[in-house]
Amino acid sequence: MTNAPETPITPRELPIDEAAALPFDAVRTARTLLHTVRRTSVATIDPGSGYPFALVTNLTVLPDGAPCFFAAGISLQARNFETDDRAAVSLAPEEAGDALVLPRLTLVGRVSRITGDAYEAARRRYLARHPKSAVYLGLPDARLYRLTVESLKLNAGPARNAAQVSPADLVIDPAGAEALLDAEEAEIARLDTLPGEAARLAGLAGADVSAASARRWRVSGIDPDGLDVVSREATARLWFPFRVESPGQLREALECFCMRKTLAHPSRS
Repeated sequence: MTNAPETPITPRELPIDEAAALPFDAVRTARTLLHTVRRTSVATIDPGSGYPFALVTNLTVLPDGAPCFFAAGISLQARNFETDDRAAVSLAPEEAGDALVLPRLTLVGRVSRITGDAYEAARRRYLARHPKSAVYLGLPDARLYRLTVESLKLNAGPARNAAQVSPADLVIDPAGAEALLDAEEAEIARLDTLPGEAARLAGLAGADVSAASARRWRVSGIDPDGLDVVSREATARLWFPFRVESPGQLREALECFCMRKTLAHPSRS
């Protein structure tokens, strides 16, 4: 493992007039991007040449907000992780348009392999977001990794690049929410069993649910701050109006949406 400088992303020290930037909710943008992007580019360091090596892979997010991705033990990515645990993860919206006017998020940090009981929990969450991954997650050398974010950079488009977002803004504290996380699988099954419920939740999250019936929505993950809803074509994040730590509080939070019909603000207070 290689020691990194105190600030992994070093600034260019160029003058930036933050007062001239267009107003937007940077934290909400970064958090929502993290939870709705399903494919990402993970860049590692080749131990022989020292050059960066990037590979597009699937992404899911653990209940504590950490990015999680797959790599086979035989892969170059896994070899690189074992030699140098530093990595960069790039996220961008999965939609058509000019990439430079859409929000993009770069996360830099340390990669660690997920093992033991934590692996089974991560595997369930990964499968829920990527059902076809059952094929390769069943391989003998299947591995899941998490990224502990040490630094990040949000590029949100023209005049929206001076925003300050910290790694702490992405973290979800699981402490005290053990009852919710233990019941996550059962609650997902319950919600997906209710006719039209997943599509309703996706609509509350701002997704277009009026498209073709091929968009079969389902809940893929629940954590204290919100839940993720996915279809074959899209992903949506519904932020709770308050922190949820139990199945009972989950039902209360979802009932609030029935009454208010408004989205909660995911920014830190």
